[in-house]
Amino acid sequence: IAQGVFYNLFFILYIFSSRVAHRIVGYLEEEAVYSYTEYLAGIDSGKYENVAAPQIAIDYWNLPQDALLRDVVLVVRDDEAKHRDVNHDFANQLQNA
Repeated sequence: IAQGVFYNLFFILYIFSSRVAHRIVGYLEEEAVYSYTEYLAGIDSGKYENVAAPQIAIDYWNLPQDALLRDVVLVVRDDEAKHRDVNHDFANQLQNA
């Protein structure tokens, strides 16, 4: 239900202001980058065990077979950072249009 409500509200927002919609997504992606950075700190400090990466992550991200959880979190964080940058760039382009 929550996902359906969000989808419809976001759709309406995008119709009225795609710039604001892209900016919001950019901020959500920024929070994801921050969260993954905190998770990496937890792995590095030993708070979370740096277990072997699941095969599905190894296959999807083209990681080496001996990849660990830390390797997965790094590539996911980098992907989120790219999404953040793309959405903020779209918002900037729409603002300057």
